[in-house]
Amino acid sequence: MKDRINSAIQELPAKLREALVLREYEEYSYKEIAEITGIEVSLAKVRVHRARVQLRKTLKHVVKEYNEA
Repeated sequence: MKDRINSAIQELPAKLREALVLREYEEYSYKEIAEITGIEVSLAKVRVHRARVQLRKTLKHVVKEYNEA
């Protein structure tokens, strides 16, 4: 499962992946993400949200398989 999640994260567009990794793995605030990437806070939030949505879609079948096992 962990490998599939990491693979799905690697498939994200670079800007979305960067924002998601900074938020979820590095635990930066949206303000810090904005400062690091040189974007507005609102755009940092949008990128993290879009990355999460895309991951949910990509991993939907994986979660289903995992729950059925």
